[in-house]
Amino acid sequence: MAVTSCPSPLDALLDELHDADVRRLAWSIGSPALFDARRPEWQGRLRDDDWSQQELTRCHEWLLALDRDPAPLYDALGDPTVATPLGHTFEKFVLFWQAARPDVRAATRGLIVREGGRTRGEFDIVLLRHDGVIETLEVTVKFYLNLRPDLGIDGCIGPRAFDRMSDKYAKMTTRQTDLGHTDAGRATIARWLEQCSGETVDADALLVQNHALARGYVFHTAADVAIPVELSPAHNRGLWQTDEQPLPDVAPDQWRLLSGREWLGNYRGNTQESGWPIDPAMPRLLAQVAGVGEDATVCEVARRFVVRADAGLLKSV
Repeated sequence: MAVTSCPSPLDALLDELHDADVRRLAWSIGSPALFDARRPEWQGRLRDDDWSQQELTRCHEWLLALDRDPAPLYDALGDPTVATPLGHTFEKFVLFWQAARPDVRAATRGLIVREGGRTRGEFDIVLLRHDGVIETLEVTVKFYLNLRPDLGIDGCIGPRAFDRMSDKYAKMTTRQTDLGHTDAGRATIARWLEQCSGETVDADALLVQNHALARGYVFHTAADVAIPVELSPAHNRGLWQTDEQPLPDVAPDQWRLLSGREWLGNYRGNTQESGWPIDPAMPRLLAQVAGVGEDATVCEVARRFVVRADAGLLKSV
């Protein structure tokens, strides 16, 4: 008897949703964590897959309603034809989701922390709960190439040569998730609260909980290569190659170039490219898409990074 696997809760929900940005929002909520939240250096701060699944369940009906009227999400995200760093777009998805929590009274993003005329850091997202507790959320979405599997985390770079997984991991597990416990960080939060309420706030009396959220993909040289121990075993993954190699023949499937926020989650739509801005210095991200019906809709089944053979990225490790 043939054994068929059941779709994940996220995949099942994505099948119910029609709007592309609402699907990306669902992916932002329920996608596997990029890093392994069980590792001790996170000190329990990284939102793990169990938390994400609970959030996806909580948001199920909200997402279906938003799918019927996505205008508020469109307003929050902005025009996709305007070049915007993908990390900023992802923060907008996360803020829209977290600010809609029933226990959240106020929310903001991009709160700069300064001390003595110098920038100490930035809170990606800050939430004020109805019980008075402050939650900070360090947010990242990354797309790394596992260039040297033998080097572990030090071999994961990209998509630009200066963007190293080891650097991001070290910052997220220390300085970036500790910011809410610094005097400068608490003073910044207190000033924001005063702007929200018009009341004086004692920074020393704040109850602050610091968390992190990590999403993204890692692209490997082969499906069975070793992965860094810091990565979640369930992380989203794909393959990478240089442009000296032809793309694999995947007929009857085909390849479609992904642009802008299309990088966030599995693509579903038509085969015509969006025409959204693409940075020519970046590797190209292509989705292998297969037809799913008679309406010319295609669905991503795999994705692949294509890097210029002369790119400095390939010489960075």
